[in-house]
Amino acid sequence: MIKQNKKVLIIRCGLLGDTIDATSVIQPLVELYGPQVEIHWVSKPGICELFKYDNRVRKVYVLKHTKLPFILNIPKFNIILNSLFNPYELIINLEIGNKFNDIAKFSRAKNKLGMPFDYIKDDVFKEHRVEHQLRILNKYFKEYNKENAKPSIIGIDKKDVIEKFPIGNDYIVMCPTNSHVGNINHRGYRSWPSHHWKKLIDKVLAKTQLNIILVGNKDEKKYFNTFYPLKDRVYDLSGQTSIPELITIMRDSKCVIATDSGSAHVAGAVSKNIISIHGPTNSYQSAPYSTKDNNVKVATLNLNCSPCYDTEVIKNCKKNICMQDLDSEIVMKLITELSL
Repeated sequence: MIKQNKKVLIIRCGLLGDTIDATSVIQPLVELYGPQVEIHWVSKPGICELFKYDNRVRKVYVLKHTKLPFILNIPKFNIILNSLFNPYELIINLEIGNKFNDIAKFSRAKNKLGMPFDYIKDDVFKEHRVEHQLRILNKYFKEYNKENAKPSIIGIDKKDVIEKFPIGNDYIVMCPTNSHVGNINHRGYRSWPSHHWKKLIDKVLAKTQLNIILVGNKDEKKYFNTFYPLKDRVYDLSGQTSIPELITIMRDSKCVIATDSGSAHVAGAVSKNIISIHGPTNSYQSAPYSTKDNNVKVATLNLNCSPCYDTEVIKNCKKNICMQDLDSEIVMKLITELSL
């Protein structure tokens, strides 16, 4: 362990799931530099809330306009300027695009990893995004505990959640939405149809004593009207939870069920049991990361044409059968196998 106080800048300015996967580099850095390491993070607005209770990340730079060069972008300029007076020990650019090359190039640091110095391509069909992020880190430091190199996030205190939300003692969490829910084109194809969610709710209520918590962000609130009137033991918290509150709610659940979404990755980092529903998207890369502390099950039809997201196949697909034909009984069977 290097004992002197060190500063590290992590550039990963993605959506919620991307950012959570990138937190896998935090504990290796703590292991290398000690708990006194000062980690700074480049993040998107809203996503920065992920670090509100994480004492390991001391400063978050929020970038709204990521494509603007630093000369026209005040937050980027400030990162570079601050580094001139207080240099970083290490800058890790976990992005594979070039939007943040100016930060990495012009900021002052003893060591720099990732773009534009090294292009480390991700293999979407053979590795998880976490493994790609760690391959960038491995260019600098490999001798860390691999079991601790996993998504790591901090939620709010449990008592604050209990006081605010009627979640009950034993519950599962369902995440019916994702960033493209409601889209009628192929971008919406990774959503599981609402009638399947409603059937799954009925099955869980009939076959278990568990409460059901529905979650989603405030922009998706209208979608949740499809579940009304709510049945007994079903609670709609969509649009009501902050990211730290969602972390704690998922951490203390019996199981989380989600499609390919940021919520699924929250669950992967903190929940004991996760069922991730996949059709057109690649579960090798985008399902919650499996560790010794969680149990990730993937619900899929395993069709020959899947995965097809971001290919010509999905653009020409008219029926979306990989999600339309994925019956609620398939997911219920996975829940039953968990013996909750």
